[in-house]
Amino acid sequence: MQRNFLAFVIFSLFFLSFVNLSCTKIDTTTIGDDLIPAVDNVHTFDTTLDINTSQALLFTDSTRIARTANHFIGSINNDPLFGKTNANLYLELKPAVFPYRFGASGDTLNWTDAGVDSVVLCLSYKGLYGDSMIPQNFSVYQMDNNTTNFVDSSYKLNFQPNVTPTKLLGQATVDARKLNQFTYFANRKDSAQNQIRIKLSNAFATELYNRDSTSGGFNNAFHSDSIFKTFYKGFAVVADAGMGGNALFYVNLTDATTRLEIHYRKRNAGKVDTTYAVFPFIAAASSYASVSSHAAYLQRDRTVSEYSMSPDPEALYIQATPGTYANLDIPGLSTFPNSIIHRAEVIVEQIPSTTSLNLIFPAPQYLYMDIVSPGVGNGFKPINYDLSPTYTYNPDNSTLGYFLPSNGVDFSYFGGFTKTKLDNLGNSINYYSFNLSRYVQNTITKRTINYGFRLYAPYNMDYYGYTFPFSNPLGFGRIKVGSGSNPNYKLRMRIIYSKI
Repeated sequence: MQRNFLAFVIFSLFFLSFVNLSCTKIDTTTIGDDLIPAVDNVHTFDTTLDINTSQALLFTDSTRIARTANHFIGSINNDPLFGKTNANLYLELKPAVFPYRFGASGDTLNWTDAGVDSVVLCLSYKGLYGDSMIPQNFSVYQMDNNTTNFVDSSYKLNFQPNVTPTKLLGQATVDARKLNQFTYFANRKDSAQNQIRIKLSNAFATELYNRDSTSGGFNNAFHSDSIFKTFYKGFAVVADAGMGGNALFYVNLTDATTRLEIHYRKRNAGKVDTTYAVFPFIAAASSYASVSSHAAYLQRDRTVSEYSMSPDPEALYIQATPGTYANLDIPGLSTFPNSIIHRAEVIVEQIPSTTSLNLIFPAPQYLYMDIVSPGVGNGFKPINYDLSPTYTYNPDNSTLGYFLPSNGVDFSYFGGFTKTKLDNLGNSINYYSFNLSRYVQNTITKRTINYGFRLYAPYNMDYYGYTFPFSNPLGFGRIKVGSGSNPNYKLRMRIIYSKI
């Protein structure tokens, strides 16, 4: 009761002070969303503004994936909204120290009672996007030794380094439902969980084992990092799309369980022991080894999909990066009377579907809105005021560190995260809301330019030639939402305001 009374007093004093000062001096950093009085249609009103919407052309995607980010492998062959997706992984695994040799100095390794047992390519499994019920087939190829386009760099998602299609090293059928089970090694002392394991050929195992640095001449592959690279540029892990599958598997390269395991037998002091060596993904350079190269290739094929063949004219189709976006325009803001804006929010609602594939391919975790501003940077800039109201920033200042809030997007205030509710027919749907209260207050009070907006599900935010991480996993999520003309799931702006 005391809190409510205090809020009422604060609001009353503020309102009287505001009227006494003038109708144009509105502080957009303090008004909006902090206090929302009840709508009584006497002092406080509620209205809805129409939003004109259009499905934009596809992004010209320039996304680059960092070595620390989750990478992906897999095939999506049956997404009725957006068609197919195919993803391959490229990575370099090598010893962390050079010169390198198998076993300790006192060990004997030979083919009489000791030697190589197997080589296994291991990937740390982090999650799945799609149907976990359908196993997928992955093939591992060796990179071309003469390739020059696979070095330590962050490549775009359309990049494919050279591989040798005829040099197939191994294959495995991967069932996501079994990845949480433990795999026990031959020595029975070690095990692995949540790890994709692909056994490579015996021929490759023998070749790798025989190139120990104790050998001379041509076989000294383990003498130094630079020499090792002349023999082994890396591996390509390819999803066999023709073998079925309807999911992307997410893996992390810098996790310790991503590695090449060389299992072998050794004799020491007359005793034969089974052990293994590990070639990791080198995430930080040292005096012994350079950083490992990596790349992730993701290809969308939307030719056979609702999005391309029979789009709903009252819907918008948002697919996560590399994906799609929509344009929004709110003409009513240009003529909205000068008022105190208590709340202005854009509401985006999913159009429900009878297909179970909406559960298999969930909505993006976050959607995001920014301003369409031709001639500025890449044609877009952040929304003023509302991304993080406690931090000062200026989207029109292209200097690094000024055009975005220093703490990033405050989702608890700005919104954009997926929520669920029941629609009027009892269907469970996803929806998003965006708080633009301060932006709208400034627009109608100062009569600034009424910009259009872009709605999308980014992995990164790109402004003025700089890239900043967002909160969506790469390639994860898609949704069909109502457009501005949809009668049941209308994309709209709701405003709660008081007249001046």
